[in-house]
Amino acid sequence: MFIIKQFITAILMVCTLTFNSQAQEQWSPPPNYYAPAAGLSGLALQNALHDIIDDHKEVKYSWPPFLDLDASAANASQVDLIYTDATSSKGNNGGATGNWNREHLWPRNSGIGHDGPDNSDLFNLRPSDVQVNSERGSLIFDNTDPKQSLPLQFSAPGCSKDHDSWEPRDEEKGNIARSCFYMATRYDGTEPDTSNLRLSDHPHAPSARFGKLRTLIQWHHLDPVDQAEKKRNQRIYTHWQSNRNPFIDHPEFAGLVFLSAYPAIDHDNDGLSDWWEYREFGNLGMSGRDDPDNDSAANLIEFAVGTSPKNTGEVPKIHFSAQDGSIQVSYNWNPVAASTGLTATIQSSATLRPGSWTNVQPLSKTSAPGQTGFDYMTLKLPFSEQSKRVFYRLHLLAATNIDFAP
Repeated sequence: MFIIKQFITAILMVCTLTFNSQAQEQWSPPPNYYAPAAGLSGLALQNALHDIIDDHKEVKYSWPPFLDLDASAANASQVDLIYTDATSSKGNNGGATGNWNREHLWPRNSGIGHDGPDNSDLFNLRPSDVQVNSERGSLIFDNTDPKQSLPLQFSAPGCSKDHDSWEPRDEEKGNIARSCFYMATRYDGTEPDTSNLRLSDHPHAPSARFGKLRTLIQWHHLDPVDQAEKKRNQRIYTHWQSNRNPFIDHPEFAGLVFLSAYPAIDHDNDGLSDWWEYREFGNLGMSGRDDPDNDSAANLIEFAVGTSPKNTGEVPKIHFSAQDGSIQVSYNWNPVAASTGLTATIQSSATLRPGSWTNVQPLSKTSAPGQTGFDYMTLKLPFSEQSKRVFYRLHLLAATNIDFAP
């Protein structure tokens, strides 16, 4: 007797996010705000996002926006200062020692002028202690080299600098990265008094190249979007500029846009590049092992066999039948999966124990057009009478020998 067993994918990592649903809805973008960007990646996505967020309402380079956007949650009469983990009285703004002023995260000497909308863009500006602002200057953002670190002259706990870079506090790294992603997307030099801002691992201020890009991508993952960042994003949209930071609303856009320069980065060490995972799965999860609909079939497998990783009622199907002295097996197969180095084999086991599965060599294998964009694979397996039941599974193997079946 043959018992047909559908494959089950082990879940290696589950990330659970908790949030206030009412606040989440309140701070979410309007319906279809990002519709023109759906399904895109790389430069095409970046250009689409630019077209969504450009032509924003330009605000005057002044103090009032920060009294609203950066008011301290602990004391509404003060503003939060970047880099220093401190606050200052709202009325203490100015240019003297002890005052707070406006820090350009993307510095003026790297492509931002004094007359265009980039100079006063609120996504790039934060209140900062005057002296700490001066000490950071126009240093790029990067992980500093301990062997070349320089002592800080003014109080900025958790920050460090070396001869060419500034490393902020861990709690600010993601916020800063997403601000830089925004600036590199919002400004392409087509407007008067603006430059084509670009992020790079080889920054060059005269060319409006700022960085370092790879570090900013890492910071984006290390310090995820929090509620305060979402709230600030929403206030800029509703009260000041009428545009949003796409990389706060959709953190996965950062990978879809900027990881294209790094096809081999693999933060989760699952043998699949982050760029490929972002491109194929979007906001469903960074890892090919993620299972957002909890149907015991990981994103990668659902991608390969054409089911939805969003719908728990739609699970991968493998059809078995016994006929003409053989076993016939059929399943959908995504040709794109093969192009990524994935292979699929049928395996059998009499015990279901790990290590007991062995490949079954098919007698024949054919493919025919199936659902849109998919092939319908049909395999014939040898049939032999056995006294014990036998289990079968579809087994996926990545090019890097990462096993996607238990």
